[in-house]
This record gives sequence, C-alpha cells and structure tokens, in this order.
Amino acid sequence: MVIRRLLLSAAALATVSLGLSACGSSSTASGSAKPTVTIGSTNFEEQEIVAAMYGDVLKKAGYPVKVEPPLGTRAVVVPAIEHGQIDLEPDYAASLLGYLHGGTPQPAGDQIATAVPADQQALAKYGVTVLAPSKALDTNVFAVTRQTASKDHLTTLSSMAPVASHLTLGGPPECPTFAGCEPGLQKVYGLNFAGFKSLDEAGPLSVAALKNGEVQVVELFSSDGNVESNDFVALTDDKHLEGADYIVPVIRNSAAAPGVRAALAGLDRKLTTDAIAKLNLEVTQQKQQPATVAAAWLKSQGLT
Repeated sequence: MVIRRLLLSAAALATVSLGLSACGSSSTASGSAKPTVTIGSTNFEEQEIVAAMYGDVLKKAGYPVKVEPPLGTRAVVVPAIEHGQIDLEPDYAASLLGYLHGGTPQPAGDQIATAVPADQQALAKYGVTVLAPSKALDTNVFAVTRQTASKDHLTTLSSMAPVASHLTLGGPPECPTFAGCEPGLQKVYGLNFAGFKSLDEAGPLSVAALKNGEVQVVELFSSDGNVESNDFVALTDDKHLEGADYIVPVIRNSAAAPGVRAALAGLDRKLTTDAIAKLNLEVTQQKQQPATVAAAWLKSQGLT
C-alpha cells in the first residue's frame, strides 16, 4: 500500500523537471578534482532524512554535494535520475521495482535478494544502478498489542490462523480491496477475520483503535515509529506478502566512484529499521528538521 509514494500529474512532473534541468548534475566544483554529487528525494520525511545522510557522509568522504529540496513523488524523482538531473536518491527496493513496471507489484520484489538485481536490470539502460540495501525496512506490517501477542501466542502472520476469526482487522479504507492488505492476508495466509474497521493510513486513528481494543490487528508501517513507541508487536511476514522495501541508494553510474560507494555502504551497514523509526518520530512528532536529526545520528554512529 504505502500510499505515501503516489504519482504526480504530468504537469507537476514537467514543472519540477524544468527546474532541475536548469541546475544540471555531476558538475565539477571549482577547485575540486571530484564532481559534485546532486542528491534528490521525494517529499516523504523518511527519504528526506536519508538524502541528508547521503549528503553528509559523502561530504565527510571529500565529495562536493548538492542536496536538492524535496522534489515531489517517485514520478518526479526517478525520471530525474534517469535523465541525469540528479545523481543519487534513496528509494525502496520493491516499490521502485513496481514503479519501473508501470505500478504493478513484481514477484521479484518479494525478497531483497531478487528485488535489487531486478531494479538494476530495469535501470541499466539509463546508466543508473542500485547499490546494496541498508538494513532499514519500510513496509506494511500488521501489529497487535503485546497482550494479544502473549495471550494468543502470536509471532508471525501464519500463527494468527487459529484465532483470526475472533479478531477484528483495522486499516485504511482501501484495505478490503488492496492485495497487500485483507485480500492478501486471506489468500496467502488463509486469514478470515471477524470483521474490518476502516481507519486511517497507519496514523493516529489506527494506533488509538488498537490501543483501546476497537480492533485487535491493525496495519502500520515498519519504520514510522508507532510500533516501538506503543510497545506493539509487528507480526513477521513469514510468507512474504509484502514487498522487500529496504532503503537502497539509487545512483547514476557516472557518480558511483569507489569512494562514493564505500561511503554509502558504511552508512547502510548501520541504518536499521529501528534507527530510522526513531528518527522518523523526531521529525513527525518532535517537529525537528530531517537534516538536523540525520546529522545528529550520523555523529552518534561515528560516521561524520
């Protein structure tokens, strides 16, 4: 589902593309032997945080960088990197693969070992590649309270099968028709719930409904921080219903120098789902700036 990653209209795409084409990409900075790496992101806070991290670790490695303001949605950012208007952007392996195939989820996106090579193959004709993934996963998860998990012995989605008929599922209004939500839970796991309650997209209504018992299972996002901050239990997707949406660096081959690859790899080895979830909360709840929380976290990890 991850509705945060929708498409922009053609007019919006053209407007942003014109602005980017004026600034160019991979230009050589004055007095520097290394080209400037231009970094873009969508207007999704998590990607803004990671784009700022990319900029900071590359600066630390001695590369001139330019971090663009948020550009819009994937329908703007991916064409921008394909056409050389930016050099680097953070994306999500499975969702990117679906976008590159006309918005249709791809079987190769079920696991990260197949998603990244499929992304690489689809982007190769543009001179773009995808580097090794981070450990940070942002995908739909189905969560229960810790009390429910303990009472019903729930650890995986498969383990819910014996009790699903006694549980109410909560989620966004489109959940009953979206393949990654109620239909997928029924098809892949054989889960038939007692009922469904229409809530919001992993937001405060969903959190409140799970906490107060209106629903016993709710769809959230793995990295938005709500699972950890509320001591919920995200059930393991043991049959890979959801895509392998690990955060990955998408980069033009012309910008992927060994030093750039090494700097990004060092970051991705430490960037976990728990880490990005906490940073997301600092931005969404504590109202800090993405670049500020990125810089503080990198410093705490010894990366800058």
